[in-house]
Amino acid sequence: MSLREDVYTGKTIVDVLNQLTEYDGTDTSAVGRSSNTIWKNYISNTIKNSTLSPFVYKEVLRSLIAAFSNLYYVDGTNKLLKIQAIHSAPERAVAKKFQENNIVLPVITVHQTGATNDEAKRRYDNILIQSTKWDEDTQRATRVIGTADVPVNLIFSVNLWAKYMEDLDQISQNIRIKFNPSLNVETSFTSSLKVFLKDESSESTISVGDREDRLLRKSFSLQTEFYIPSPRFLVTSTGRIEKIVSDVWLS
Repeated sequence: MSLREDVYTGKTIVDVLNQLTEYDGTDTSAVGRSSNTIWKNYISNTIKNSTLSPFVYKEVLRSLIAAFSNLYYVDGTNKLLKIQAIHSAPERAVAKKFQENNIVLPVITVHQTGATNDEAKRRYDNILIQSTKWDEDTQRATRVIGTADVPVNLIFSVNLWAKYMEDLDQISQNIRIKFNPSLNVETSFTSSLKVFLKDESSESTISVGDREDRLLRKSFSLQTEFYIPSPRFLVTSTGRIEKIVSDVWLS
């Protein structure tokens, strides 16, 4: 009995993902390579004509600033005050603002210092990630495919600035409480982005000109486990591929 007859009689079950016929770039209508190979080629060619939105890293930074904007401390008059968190590189910018009376202490500054590959989470094979998405209009589940997201570790520096050591120590304790064992922040890409506290260090006092006021600084090094999202594609019931419109990827 031939292979075709075995399939017709049910003796052989064809692996659909590996045996699907080749399509012209947008559907599976012609005979040729497997669908996995064709989909990979199509995704690769599409990515070449697309670019990742520049707001991906900024979205993480914005979420971190929002997390540190929800800190309070008790001042010398027993008043509960909220601390401002801003995006700024550490020494020069803050010292200049303090000198010009444009900043109120204590204050927290946040900025990204680097990024490294997370090799432990990286997928070494060029595989397709498949999932389903519920379509409210058609009331049907549709297939979504794409390549694996890229795992990276983003490194941030959080600097606490104050005039008095008592305020510095009090706020430092409140910051450490947030990391038990990690700080979870929410972005448009994920509802639970884990941020870990790597180390804490006290910096030397920075004098500002010939003024009597001083700037006391404590630095916290943070590491964020983050995935750079890859573009996603919708596979229709006819086998055609449609790119999912997203704010992340720009065509």
